[in-house]
Amino acid sequence: RAGGGGEPCVPSATVLCLRGERFRVSARYRTGQGSEGAAQVVELTGDTGYFWFFSDTNVEVVLKVLDGCGVNGHHWVFAGGLTDVEVRITVTDTDSGASRQYSNPLGTPFQPLQDTSAFAGCH
Repeated sequence: RAGGGGEPCVPSATVLCLRGERFRVSARYRTGQGSEGAAQVVELTGDTGYFWFFSDTNVEVVLKVLDGCGVNGHHWVFAGGLTDVEVRITVTDTDSGASRQYSNPLGTPFQPLQDTSAFAGCH
């Protein structure tokens, strides 16, 4: 990888690789009844994917990583959720190894995520 700082992204049922496999995205969930696990992922485009927890017909969170380098020199992370379960999302820049975590508390409607300074390192 260009920066040599992280492990390459390898897509799987629980790992979403975005922006040319530069960004590794995964999530975990926990319900009020104690059920928990790794979110399943579906890639929609090279920038965007979604997570499901209980059924592949029930979308829970949509997330995208955008190239905002021309605007502020960062890659941006945006997400929207359709859930009130606990969600912990991890986004890792495989170029630098930098990682960001985003959480939604149990019992709280998922608040829109608009992190326009998530990852520096434009090239």
